[in-house]
Amino acid sequence: MFVISAIILLLLAALCAKFVRMPAVPTADGAAVMAFAIFTQGVLVHFAGKGSAWTIGFAAFTLLLWLFLLTCYLGSVLDGSFKSRHWKDPVGRFAIGTWVAGTGAALTAAHLNIPQLHPVLVALGILNVGLLIFYLFGASLAAGEIAGLRLTGKLHGVILLTTVALQSVCLMLHELFGAKEYMVYRVLILLGILFYLAGVALLFLRYRRRGWNLADDWPESNCILYGAVAITGAAALKSSVFPAGVLIGIWMFALLLLLLVEGAEIVRAVLRVRRYGLRKGLGAYAPAQWSRLFTLGMFYFFGREAAKLFGDHAPGWMDVLHVWTVYGGAWIIVFLFVAQLLVWLIHFFVHSSTGRKHSS
Repeated sequence: MFVISAIILLLLAALCAKFVRMPAVPTADGAAVMAFAIFTQGVLVHFAGKGSAWTIGFAAFTLLLWLFLLTCYLGSVLDGSFKSRHWKDPVGRFAIGTWVAGTGAALTAAHLNIPQLHPVLVALGILNVGLLIFYLFGASLAAGEIAGLRLTGKLHGVILLTTVALQSVCLMLHELFGAKEYMVYRVLILLGILFYLAGVALLFLRYRRRGWNLADDWPESNCILYGAVAITGAAALKSSVFPAGVLIGIWMFALLLLLLVEGAEIVRAVLRVRRYGLRKGLGAYAPAQWSRLFTLGMFYFFGREAAKLFGDHAPGWMDVLHVWTVYGGAWIIVFLFVAQLLVWLIHFFVHSSTGRKHSS
């Protein structure tokens, strides 16, 4: 029954993409799927348990959100607007990584809580591997275009989505197929690390220059600096690629980056409120805000899954720090998730009312 329903929904999505005029959604909106998925398999599983009514409901909603965005993106391919919306800007093209990571995270959360969908999820997972290959090809072309057009001054954390996409697919494959594809996981993780090092080097070159300010030139997507490290650690932990000591070191490094990046965000928030006021400075909606929820959620997920490592291999003070981070982090993410939903709902209703006024 679950499989038949899923197939019917996929067919309806294809028909809608072909015959219904779908809204134009930003490339980075896939980050919303990423945020809902990691919230489900991280925080909700912590509070409600795997396979509970809450986690099943959120996993199902995440799949429906993913299906809606899939329909919109397919519609852009069929109506010929894909290139102008999602491909033309070489920096913005990196945001296609949210489609790969969002698909991987949504399938992982669904398989964890609705295993009856296994055949459909496996088929979609294989297609997502194809999307990953397409994305890496496009990102490689984009890197050449950025160098040729000298657009390094416009770079930000979105370029690290190559790492997030690779590690998300690694987690997805591990969930769908188990631990038997060890070499594949190792290749994906090491490739993701190489992309991360290259991306960080480019960001260093971008921000070492003068002429930028924290209020306007430090976007929310820079939180991927620690999110990419956290998802690398989670993928390595799940697939047993690195020993315990290395995994604990990755978690500590991710925590350090989190404190540095979010510390900069606090300063940035103060500067933006002073310059633009509370509503425009902090209350304005941007798709990249979902990336922060995903990165925080992934850091929490990595820490929760690594709990046994800290108890057996870490010194006492580090174990205490880890416990406080995990238990306190769950409530912080819940608060931020609700706040982000409110910001998104306000944005949605304001734009809907504005659209109705223009149409009338």
